[in-house]
Amino acid sequence: MTEPIAVESRRAADERVNTLRARYGAFPTIQVTFRDDPERFRRGVEQFRAGFRGAARVRVEDDDGRVLLIREGGRDGWGLPGGGNEPAETLAETARREAFEEAGVETELTGVWAAARRRYVDRETPERRGYLLSVVFEGRRVGGQAGVSPERLDDDERVLAADWFETPPPDTRAVVAEPTAWRPLS
Repeated sequence: MTEPIAVESRRAADERVNTLRARYGAFPTIQVTFRDDPERFRRGVEQFRAGFRGAARVRVEDDDGRVLLIREGGRDGWGLPGGGNEPAETLAETARREAFEEAGVETELTGVWAAARRRYVDRETPERRGYLLSVVFEGRRVGGQAGVSPERLDDDERVLAADWFETPPPDTRAVVAEPTAWRPLS
């Protein structure tokens, strides 16, 4: 018999946090709760059962200490490259893949900037809930050139710009400078 999604998904998120701490040391972790309509919650359960475990971003620095930022269509301001993981892909693999796809930069991960355990609750049946993990890794550039290439992007991705910044622009998302300011999107 399959265990409840709340138990299975929370265990999966906790295991990933523990694995990351064992590898990279301590990092800030927050918990956020999203209240979903029943249909969206059902789709989330299906995605979890198919292998989706969360999302990853990466705060990449180059040899000069500049931070890699992207500007995405449909979102305000500059942010960090990243996105949802693919089934059977670790969150670290997600972060490296997304940095290359969205910004053209090959990355070595060096730590964890922050993590968020995202709890999803079925708005109409609150005892139905599930958990995903979102991680912002720290990394350093090991190859590639910052820039947008439509050939690297998935059909639904809209990255408008990718560049290095010594001082992030005023419209940069807060997590770039402060890991505890991070609030992942639902």
